[in-house]
Amino acid sequence: MKKVLISLIALSAFNASAGMESSSKVRFAGDSEYSSFCKAVVNDDLGMLKRSLRSKVGYVAASSNDVLRKLVSSEGMKCNGVDLIQFSEQREASQVSAYLKTKKNA
Repeated sequence: MKKVLISLIALSAFNASAGMESSSKVRFAGDSEYSSFCKAVVNDDLGMLKRSLRSKVGYVAASSNDVLRKLVSSEGMKCNGVDLIQFSEQREASQVSAYLKTKKNA
């Protein structure tokens, strides 16, 4: 339980800062354990996003879908100062954006 609480605190405090340039010029600040979510958006890599979700099962929530719901919630993580869905729209990450929107409403 303590690990989950610590992860949730880290998750809510996470703020990855990613520039709008190419993926090779992206800089991350915050809890690097969650940077893969922002990287998945930058690369529009749905596989990376799903692997990142699975890696947080048991730490953040009991299932990948629950992890995703926590990440995209109002208290969830942010990339470049915005939530994952907005960040994916800004980056025109169509695959990741569509997946996040579908799962958020599920």
